[in-house]
Amino acid sequence: MIEYFVPTVGQILGLAAVLAALASFSLIGAGFSALTGGTRRLAAVDVFAGWGVVTALFIVLGVFTTLSFTVISVIALGLAGASAALIIWRKNTDALPYKGDFTPIVQILVLALPLLLIAASMRASQWDEFSQWLPNAKYLFRFDAFPRIGLPDSPSVFPAYPYGLPLITYLASKMTGGFVENAGGLANLLLLLLLAPVYLAMVSLGLGGGHNKKWSFSALGVLGVTALSTVFVQKLVLTAYSDSATAVVLAVLGVLAWHISEALAGAPGADKKEVSSLAWQFAWVAVIFLSLKQTNLVLFVILMVGVVVAVLRDPESRLKDFLGPGLVMVAPGIAVYLIWRYYVARNMPGGEFSLMPFERWLIAEAWQILGRMALIASKKGAYFAMMAGITIVALRGLWRFSGGFVRFGLITGAVFLGYNLFLWAMYIAAFGTYEGLRAASFWRYNTQLGLLGATGAAFGAAILWARYVKPAFEARPMAKKILSIAVVSAVVIAPLALVKSLRFDLRPQKDHMRLVGRDLAKSLPEGSRLAVMDRRGNGFAGMVIRYELGQGAGAGRDVKMSANISLFNFKNIENLTDYLQKLGVTHVWVHEPLAAEQKAFGIELPAKSSNLLRLDKGKWTFVRSWPYQGYDDPSVFPD
Repeated sequence: MIEYFVPTVGQILGLAAVLAALASFSLIGAGFSALTGGTRRLAAVDVFAGWGVVTALFIVLGVFTTLSFTVISVIALGLAGASAALIIWRKNTDALPYKGDFTPIVQILVLALPLLLIAASMRASQWDEFSQWLPNAKYLFRFDAFPRIGLPDSPSVFPAYPYGLPLITYLASKMTGGFVENAGGLANLLLLLLLAPVYLAMVSLGLGGGHNKKWSFSALGVLGVTALSTVFVQKLVLTAYSDSATAVVLAVLGVLAWHISEALAGAPGADKKEVSSLAWQFAWVAVIFLSLKQTNLVLFVILMVGVVVAVLRDPESRLKDFLGPGLVMVAPGIAVYLIWRYYVARNMPGGEFSLMPFERWLIAEAWQILGRMALIASKKGAYFAMMAGITIVALRGLWRFSGGFVRFGLITGAVFLGYNLFLWAMYIAAFGTYEGLRAASFWRYNTQLGLLGATGAAFGAAILWARYVKPAFEARPMAKKILSIAVVSAVVIAPLALVKSLRFDLRPQKDHMRLVGRDLAKSLPEGSRLAVMDRRGNGFAGMVIRYELGQGAGAGRDVKMSANISLFNFKNIENLTDYLQKLGVTHVWVHEPLAAEQKAFGIELPAKSSNLLRLDKGKWTFVRSWPYQGYDDPSVFPD
């Protein structure tokens, strides 16, 4: 049990480096807000706004100059220093991150320490980490630049994917001097925890305002963005995937948009002087949102449509008052997005997901796909019930507008309906028959909306609590104390109880693949061409081996993987040797010594082990084997 929570010294340094990067973002966000009326901003959003500023800096200078990323990093550090100097010079503690009161975030990080230790102890283990997210981040670290013409080709499947999250891995790696493999997962978790103050701010508003510094209230924030969110998926949060970061930043954008619409309407407690400061915060957060995933532009447009609908429907708001702030909200993000599109078109065409030719669209199967989406939704009842409830409130609000919660509902409902219609269209036009007909990753894509919905639901629940429950509850101090203890205990104990499911990276089959990959990267002769044989697998083993060959200690020796033979792409085993010869393969790693492979190569291989073969004078010969450790079947994973 203890081993699950004990990171190595290098992993502790990695955690410290990610924390340092996020602290710098927070300071930069506060400094930029200080220039646009910092005391009227939402202080809990500083870290996300600063991340947007730094991302814009890397993209603009990385595209239009030849400055190395190391130099750009120094410029970013200078921005953090300048922000601190500005705040000190103005003697304005309100412009500090969290307006100078770090109590909530300190409490949140202390309460989440078991979860942070788990994340710090983890290593990469998922498909997309090895196929694109880690190769993208490692490329920045190795070449100090985005992939471009004139530099070596990126080993990533999608080298043109946005680099918002890999930039944090790059910065953490520069601080430690070595590649921090789990920095993406650490950043995802920390960003999720940094959403908790934003979440709690909405809860406080629902309860009637005020600032609660109790540990139980901070614990509620941790629970709210994790277990109670309905979309806490450990394989998205604790990995280098950008889905969790997208969900966090979308929630932040939704909260900022709500505050802006509240201020424009002159809602109780709001101030129209806040609009400019909030709009600029939104603008910088939008920069990072559009730099996280390729399809986030669609979500952003839908979100803005929802904001416009909320303003139009509100009898206290005027569209013309929104036009100026709306332009500020949109312009920086779209400008940086277009700069990145320009760079991709010139340097990495085809390096991202794209539509299929029209003749391959699944138009005839559209209703079948929609039915599959509905089936998946029925298995994720808590999330879809929450989002459906908010959407119903929003639709009702189109006819009978009734204040703050309806404003939030209109924004959230527009995102939920619009994005799922977009996903339906993409399953028809982009995913192909295999993935389109089964609505691949439909639940995963919906998790990106969940934190926005959870924040809105918490706001609504707080309103109901204050109205119907709080008076009776306040009269029962013992019940109140028991509930507080239960909330804090749940946050601390849950990671201990669920540690085995949270440590999904500890699988002996995956350890075996990575060990073999590192050995091959160091031991194969320079110029070798490797084929991976895993005919009962789905191709994951080959993906891991490819990553280790290109990213590990042996990288740069011109050792490449020429074939990844799996369950899906090679049936005719009788022609195996001819196929490998045509590809120029010099070595084959056989993940599982099946009888058909042994017959094809004419070699009897050791059982319960993976094996390396070499082509020697037209004949395949045995080189070495790696016995399985702790399992017999390499294709059966515990999860």
